[in-house]
Amino acid sequence: DKVTQSTNPLARSMDYVQEDLDNMGKELDFWSKDKVTQSQKLEEEEKRTEHELEALISTLRGVEQQIMEEELRINDMKGSVLRNEITIRNMLGSVVRATGQQ
Repeated sequence: DKVTQSTNPLARSMDYVQEDLDNMGKELDFWSKDKVTQSQKLEEEEKRTEHELEALISTLRGVEQQIMEEELRINDMKGSVLRNEITIRNMLGSVVRATGQQ
């Protein structure tokens, strides 16, 4: 009788252990599936982000090219202004010399 009394709690504990193992197996399956799902979502998001970045990088390169072209245009204009300024000074110098010789 004492043996039966001692083994009953042990038998119940064994039932609980099996139930716990089953629950842990189900939870493992759940998290494994969730990992796959989340990994797929991450991969899709990375592809979408990369695609968007490619478009932005392309736009940025276009803007950088426009900036370079404008800088060249500005430098050409500065050169033209400088040449015109030299021409004007030379002309004024000629006028001053011509008026000084009269």
